[in-house]
Parts: sequence; C-alpha cells; structure tokens
Amino acid sequence: MNLYRIAFCLCILAVASCKSTQTTTIQSSSKSSSATRKLTDAQQADVMYTFYNANKEKIIGNLTNSAALFAEVIRKDPSNAAAMYELAGIYLEQGKNSDALFYSRSAYQMDPKNEWYALQLSQALQKNGKFSESAQILDQLVKNYPDRADFYYELAAVSILANKPQEAIKAYDKLEEKIGITKDVSVQKQRIYQRMGKNDKAVAELQKYLLAFPEDAQAYGMLAELYQSMGDNQKALETYNKVKEIDPDNPFTHLSLANYYRNIGEKEKSLDELKMAFGNKNLDLETKISILSSYDALVDMHPEMLEQALDMCRIMIEAHPNDARVHIIYGDFLTRATQFEKAREEFRIAQKMGSNDFAVVQQLLFLHSQLNDWDAILSESGEALADYPDQPVIYYFRGVALSQKKRYEEAITSFQSGVKLVVDNNNLEAQFYAGLGDAYNELKDYVRSDSSYERALVSNPKDAFVMNNYSYYLSLRGDRLAKAEELSKRSNELVPNTSSFEDTYGWILYKMGKYGDAKTWIEKSLAHGSDKSAVVLEHFGDVLYKLGDTNRAIEYWQKAKDTGEPGSEFLEKKIHEKKLFE
Repeated sequence: MNLYRIAFCLCILAVASCKSTQTTTIQSSSKSSSATRKLTDAQQADVMYTFYNANKEKIIGNLTNSAALFAEVIRKDPSNAAAMYELAGIYLEQGKNSDALFYSRSAYQMDPKNEWYALQLSQALQKNGKFSESAQILDQLVKNYPDRADFYYELAAVSILANKPQEAIKAYDKLEEKIGITKDVSVQKQRIYQRMGKNDKAVAELQKYLLAFPEDAQAYGMLAELYQSMGDNQKALETYNKVKEIDPDNPFTHLSLANYYRNIGEKEKSLDELKMAFGNKNLDLETKISILSSYDALVDMHPEMLEQALDMCRIMIEAHPNDARVHIIYGDFLTRATQFEKAREEFRIAQKMGSNDFAVVQQLLFLHSQLNDWDAILSESGEALADYPDQPVIYYFRGVALSQKKRYEEAITSFQSGVKLVVDNNNLEAQFYAGLGDAYNELKDYVRSDSSYERALVSNPKDAFVMNNYSYYLSLRGDRLAKAEELSKRSNELVPNTSSFEDTYGWILYKMGKYGDAKTWIEKSLAHGSDKSAVVLEHFGDVLYKLGDTNRAIEYWQKAKDTGEPGSEFLEKKIHEKKLFE
C-alpha cells in the first residue's frame, strides 16, 4: 500500500469516526479537484494526510495546532475550500473575526452553492458588523433552498440587525407562503411593526392570526397589551374579557388585568385581579415569588404597600402551604412590618419543612434578639455553630446574648472567636469590637474597653452607636470628657433626633459644667421619646438642680421614680432630702 492509499484510508476513517466535519465539507473538497489534478499523487496524498491531522487536532481541542495544519493545507493546495472553511471556523471560535471573514469568503467564492460555506460567511460577516452583506448572502440561500424555513428566520433576524425591518417582513411573508400562518411568525411581524411605529399593521397581524386560531388566549392577551400600549383602553378591556371567556382559569389573564387596571389608575381593581392570580394554584410558584420580590423596592418607596405585600403572602401560603420558600418570604415581610413574633413563627415553620438555608438561621437569631429572647439565642446559636462553625454572625449574636445574661467573660470569648472569621465586612467587624468594648466596660477593664471601641471606629468611622456608647461610658467615669463630647456631638450629627444620643450629649455637657447647654439637649431627648425613661428624667432633674430650679428638679426625680425603672443609687435620697447627690 503506497503513501497515497495510506493517506486516503486515514481520511476515510476520519470521516467515518467523527461527525464534527460536515459531510458537505468533504464533498466540497472533492469539488476543488480541478485544481488538485495538477498535483502529483504524492502531493495529493500529502495534502489529504495534513488535512486529516488538522482535523484530528481540532477534535481533541488543540485549535492552535489545527489552525496551523489547515493553513499548511491551503499553502500546499490554494484551492482547498474545505480547509478554508475549517480554518475560518477555528478563527470564529477564537474570536479572530477578520481572519475568519477572509477564509470563509474565500471558501464561499469557490463554492457559492454550498449551504455550509454560505452560512459560515453570513456568520463571519455579522461578527464583523457587516449585516447588510450578511443579509445578501442569506437572501441567496433562500433562493437556493426555498423550502428551508430556518434560512427565512435567519434572513429576517439579520435584516433587523441591518436596520432593514421591511426586508425582515418580506422574509416572514415568504415563509408564511410556504408554511402557512404560525404564531411565531405572526408575533415576530407584530413586534417589527410596533418597532416601526406601525401599530395598525401590528394589530392586523395579530387579528389575522386569531382568525386562524381563535382559541389562543395568549394571543388575545398580546393583542390587549398592544391596544393598551396604543392608549385604546376600551379595546384593551374588551380583549381581556375575551381572554376570560376562552380561558377563565388562566391566572396570567388576571396578571394582565392587574397590570391594565394599575396603568389606568384603578388600584383596587388591580389588587383584586392580582389576588385572584395569587390564589390560583395554576400560577406557578416561581412567578408568584418573582412578583413578590418586586415588592421589596416598592415598599421602600411606598411603605403603605407593605400591608398589600403581607396580604399577597397570606394568599400565596393558602395556595402553597407546604413550600418552605413561601414561609420565608412571609417572614421577611413580617420582619419589615416589625411583627417579630409572627415572623419568627414563619421562619420556624420553614425550618421544620426542611429548609437548611443559613439565611433562615441568621434571621431567627436576629428575631430572637429583637424579642430579647436571649435564652433562645444561646440554645440555637450553640446548635448553629455545630453546622456553621465558620459563620461569624453566629458568634456575634451569641456574644450579645451572653452579655445580656451578664456572662461577660464568655461573651468576650465568643466575640474574640467570631471577629477572627470576618472577611471584607467592616460593619460587622465594628460590631464585634463594640461588643467587646461593652463587655470589657462591664468588667471595669477600661483599658481594653476603650481600645475595643477605638478599634471599632477604625473599622467603621461613621458608627454613631459606637460613638454614643463609648462617649457615655467615658462620661460616667469622668474620663477624657473632651473626647467624649467630640464623639457624642458627631453621633448626633450622623443620626439626628435620636433621644438616647441627645441624652448622652446632654449628660456629657452636664459633667463638663455646661448646664445651660445640657438642659437644651436633654429637653430634646425628652421631646423625642425618652420622657418615660428613668435615667433621662433623673438626668434632667440633676441639670435643673444645678441651674437652681430645685422644685422642678424634685418633680423630675419623682417622675423618674414613678416609671418603675431603676434609677441611680442616689435617686431615693435626692427625693427625700431634696438635694443633689452624686
């Protein structure tokens, strides 16, 4: 068996064993035989052998090697259209679009009736932004292969890219002549007419389709939306009612009507339609969840929408009571409504249904903290750490709960363990150090307490709550009052009209002997909601006493006692002896 026969057999095996090379490609290779006849038998065998190796390299993914070998085939046989086609395909895959265009055009010019060469050239032209020329190639393909529906679709799509919408319409019209009226073609033509601003023709296309398929509720819905976009609300409503007649149980009809009524300002009717859609078990849960997700942003802009979101959640739960996701979503909205106990119930239901999402665990810990249920945090955080030992937020909530239970040494251990796990979250890191500052302060380890607060403010220089706590504890100790005043003033600038911050600032001013200013700030605190706080009322009494208003001072000390909250150790003595003790 000579070299030519060996190479020929190898090529036959390549074709038989791999479908990656199109049959038409191999056939085209033979069509260029008029040029290869000038090659000797040995040269022909060498070309075929190189082609085989190029194809083999392509199959195993070595595109660079494959491209080099196909280029070698072309150098040896400049009329080898198949090699040009294959090389162009590699260049397209590698994003070398100008090179791909050169070789695909060369292959096409050698065999313009080869559909694969034509399609590849069309693709290469599109990659190079030459949409009009691509459309010309496809137009010729349609003429060569008038029964290939896919060519009409491709021609229409490229005509749109070439900004020739009327040519796209013509392509669809020709296709319609071949295959009859179809929904896909009618919808495409309707959309093109809409983009052209020819709404009357867009309407006519859908109406023509509906004459052929009068039971297609979805198409009626599209026609109704079209009427609505044109401002013809009456026809839109009539068409929506037609949809109801055809398919009364279709939930998407209710969604469309909800959108229709919302657009014309009839909010109550819109909500009624939306509720009917949500109560329909035929509306998939994913769609309902997607709609409810949009309420997140709506509630931020319009807080009154929160109650509507809660209603939708309740309806969704009635339709899908055994899906954990609906309880999680309901729990999220209940949390936003500060209905913490109900929210906690929903998240616990989700857990019982098997939800092992860490977000559920985290939300439950947050809700326990809002409900001051420190025992629940201690119990559940211990279990959570077994499953999620690398989640710092669990250590944080556990540390807070331990501090609330006055187990400060254990709280410090939890905070120290958790802060080591924080990555790229300055706010959370600041909260850990603030927790350490609070715990060390309770243990009267003021050096570590102050150091922790300072570290918290390095992580988050705008944390007003850390500033407030730090400055307040400094004032109680009478230590670095200028620093305390600076921090407290800044916290009030960052979060104005916060009663606890205002009381802190007033108290620091009191400790600095600035009694008039202290009175002004503590009055602000009382006006902003602290008028039932024993601490603030007692502070105000102390300020009044320093200002010489003894009778009012005694009045406010008595108010502090009447709250039932604990005051300072001197409160009873102040009231009884009618003078200030510190």
